[in-house]
Amino acid sequence: MRTNLNPFVGSVLLCHFLSAFSVLGMTLFIPQILQNLDANLPGYWVGLLFTLPSVCTALSAPLWGRFADRFGKRTSLLRAQLGLIVGFLLCGFAESVPAFGMGLFVQGMCGGTIAASNAFLSTQQKGETLAKSLNLTQVSARLALITAPILLGVTLQWMAPLQVYRYLALLPFIAVLITLRLPADTPSTEPQKKTGEVSHTRALNLLFILQFLFCFAMVVTYPYFLPYTATLGAVEEGIVGVLYSLPHLVYILLIVPAGKIKIPPQGLALLGFFCLGLSCAGQYLLVSLEQLWPLRLLFGIGVVFCYTGLNRLLSAQIDKARAGRTFGFIDSAGKWGGVLAGLGAATAISIQHSATPFLLSAVSCGLAITLLASKTGSVKIHGNTEVY
Repeated sequence: MRTNLNPFVGSVLLCHFLSAFSVLGMTLFIPQILQNLDANLPGYWVGLLFTLPSVCTALSAPLWGRFADRFGKRTSLLRAQLGLIVGFLLCGFAESVPAFGMGLFVQGMCGGTIAASNAFLSTQQKGETLAKSLNLTQVSARLALITAPILLGVTLQWMAPLQVYRYLALLPFIAVLITLRLPADTPSTEPQKKTGEVSHTRALNLLFILQFLFCFAMVVTYPYFLPYTATLGAVEEGIVGVLYSLPHLVYILLIVPAGKIKIPPQGLALLGFFCLGLSCAGQYLLVSLEQLWPLRLLFGIGVVFCYTGLNRLLSAQIDKARAGRTFGFIDSAGKWGGVLAGLGAATAISIQHSATPFLLSAVSCGLAITLLASKTGSVKIHGNTEVY
């Protein structure tokens, strides 16, 4: 993957990686942390605390978006990074489950670095250029998702999990120092009035639903992937890890070339949902481990096209005055999709078996395809000749 980054975008992406590394890496080890804090804790606490930060971010993201528009996007990004520092330190020095939960609560309520980063990027970019940068913030997240569990897993062999949290607070602190060196934006006192306000609102509402369905379709397949592969005969943890991470690797390798494809954004999104839905339908019906490899590749390709199309559609709706609330609104959709995906996956396997979450994902993709197809040509994107 080759791409030319200007210093501003590169700095924002680095800061996002530093924040995402800690957030995405330590959630994997929550069961171990809770076991150390209280060996008699009921098992459902793992699920509750696992979803707590996402629920808090879903609730707070729109509010922090308005904060960004009023006080500045860089100020909001600094706020999110400082929120992670406080949350990590609370977790790191927790001596009880409630204290650890408070740390996760602060992490969720005061974090939200991806929405803050995207809004900050919009202060210097717009249109197609902004859409490509939005794709790259997902690259930094996926790099963190791949590298953090490995590096932190090694670290936990000679350091207690809560102690690791204390050191991880240094990463968002470094991000704060970098962000302080970036140019501050001047918040607009009056939001810009869009000429097609009703159409703009409809477009954002549609994007909210599509983002929700997309995140639901991805996340619902994550929690029970290990037992799912076990039913196919996968016994080596290394193979399972590669299969789990394969779509993320595909995204990292293909997202830049995909950004150069000259297809209308609604067409890219439709193609993405089709590939993602076809992959998940295949994984639901799968009977052989060998057949899983191409389906995981197709899953990654679907994610690439979905993000490319949806980010192009989203970037066309951004104006600097309201970028914070727009990104907060869309980020909230993704977080709610993730939360309900976790609940849906748990319910699905209790009713049927470990492959059922893939059926839910395929259904979610089908709903998105139907919605996108039915809205084609009916909602005009402000400031662009493309419609969807």
